[in-house]
Amino acid sequence: MTKLNDIIKVRQAVRETKPLIHAITNPIAMNMLANAILFQGASPICAQDPREMEDIVPRTDSLSINLGNITEERLQAMEIAVRIANRENIPVIIDLVGVGISSLRLDFSKKLLAEYHFDLIKGNSSEILALGGERSHAKGVDVGEADKIGQDTIADLTTLAREISKKYKTQVLITGETDILASEKTYYHIKNGTDKLGSLTATGCMLTGLISTFLAVTNPIAATILALLIEEISAEDAKSKKPYSFFVELMDNIGSIDNETLIYKANIEWGTYE
Repeated sequence: MTKLNDIIKVRQAVRETKPLIHAITNPIAMNMLANAILFQGASPICAQDPREMEDIVPRTDSLSINLGNITEERLQAMEIAVRIANRENIPVIIDLVGVGISSLRLDFSKKLLAEYHFDLIKGNSSEILALGGERSHAKGVDVGEADKIGQDTIADLTTLAREISKKYKTQVLITGETDILASEKTYYHIKNGTDKLGSLTATGCMLTGLISTFLAVTNPIAATILALLIEEISAEDAKSKKPYSFFVELMDNIGSIDNETLIYKANIEWGTYE
């Protein structure tokens, strides 16, 4: 495993280089995501008109596409943007929002994954199960109760993540009470966070934006671990029991959490495959 101290140093690299982060995301998440990117010292852009992709994408340092609240125009923009990003060697994340309940989103994501390269596939366990051809109990864009990551399911879900990683030659993140991050040869279980994150909309989409920010300057594993630690430890440290006050504390913490806190509170297990 990459040393945590080295992963934390990625924060400074973002502040020094100020990358431009392109997020084709849903309007529900746009404000939170853009602010989280700004808080790291990067610049967000959320362009989504297909006609401007050729101008914008080559000037960016990373791209994320989010299948939440889709429209025909946004789907067109996503495919054009991913094609250009691959051409320009710009790293790309796909966030599989809602593929567990929508065949349109699932079929679109499979098409993109078959034709283009992604540096990270991200989804909750219902979404990853759907992508893997397994039965999904998705509750809208949220994970279904029967699909949640627990002691009885974590081994099988880690195996599924690895299989998808091998199929698409990428990394796979399954978010949940314990987050599963898998590549073909290595897996990580990140055990930070709080269930209060589930009381706010778009926290998963915001996580995608944070991962994409760090992916502009480092590899997918380091970028994903760092983003998870920032958002989830920030949530742990937000003490308010009032939902909107919790939201404000969360955002403040994402912008101000220090490296020492991240290192001290990180709860990560990892392993390798032979």
